[in-house]
Amino acid sequence: MTTATEESAAPGRHAGGIGLILFAMLCFAVQDASVKAIAGEVSLWQLQTVRSAATLLILAVVARAILGGQTLLPTRWRWPLIRSVVFSGAYLFFYASLPFLTLTQAVSAFFIGPLLITVLAALILGEQIGPRRIVAVIAGFCGVLLIIRPASGEIQLAVLLPLAAAVCYALGVITTRWRCVGESSIALTFTHNILYTVIGLAGIAAVSLLPLDAATRAALPFIATGWHHAGIAVFAVMVGTAVTHVCGMMSSIQAYRREEASRIAPFEYSYLAIMPVFDLAFWDELPAPQTLAGMALIAVSGAFVARREGRAARPRVAGPAEAAADAPWTAAGDEGK
Repeated sequence: MTTATEESAAPGRHAGGIGLILFAMLCFAVQDASVKAIAGEVSLWQLQTVRSAATLLILAVVARAILGGQTLLPTRWRWPLIRSVVFSGAYLFFYASLPFLTLTQAVSAFFIGPLLITVLAALILGEQIGPRRIVAVIAGFCGVLLIIRPASGEIQLAVLLPLAAAVCYALGVITTRWRCVGESSIALTFTHNILYTVIGLAGIAAVSLLPLDAATRAALPFIATGWHHAGIAVFAVMVGTAVTHVCGMMSSIQAYRREEASRIAPFEYSYLAIMPVFDLAFWDELPAPQTLAGMALIAVSGAFVARREGRAARPRVAGPAEAAADAPWTAAGDEGK
């Protein structure tokens, strides 16, 4: 969890924390763009099996070689497993949306998650939220409506997938703050990826056994198919998503340890600025003006809430990367995105 720096910390320390969180967001953005790039070559279940297995191996090496043999297992299993189930839902819903949406659309809808955390913190943890944060939350939801455009007749049902991911993500962060505060970030992440590997293998088996017709499998290859014979380059990209995930996670944790959360959390919204660049550079797609307006509302609202949540005058729910240690998001935050 976060260790706040003192107000007298050197300017270089502030810059270091900001640099780390910006690097973390870049890692998560590269991860999500990589998933979208290979979505036509592999299945969701295959991707998550390979990615999570590679993540487990990387975490084992990190724990032994860098962290001095730190344990990879939680002290108690019940709530870390519940947390893992919820975060697995976040990853599955978000990645399932990528074949159907631009990165900008998916990420913008998903980034309602930090605002949902504020609402759930009030409902579940009993935290008080003032009128300014209530207005910010409402503005963020208005931003999502601009992206979805339900009254225009152009609504894409696929947008509901990253919104479902955001709900799962918010529940996962609340579970982390509520019931998993005594567990290390690396143990929580290791537990999550164990479960994710199991879910990936189960998904491969399930879609292979389900009586799906050829038309359904052809229309939804990323979701309705199992193991693909991927080439070395595609396999390398899948392993690369594990590397970017671990690098992003560790960088975000270090950023929050170097600097106050209220200074760091708003910079997580740099992720929203990266995605339109990737969409234009790799898929020649420009976001619609309404989408850009919705992104701006979500980013400004989320950054305001993050600043308010980071103040020491009251207990706070940890920031996306700090508490979940999985975001995208990662944020995807990741974490989980």
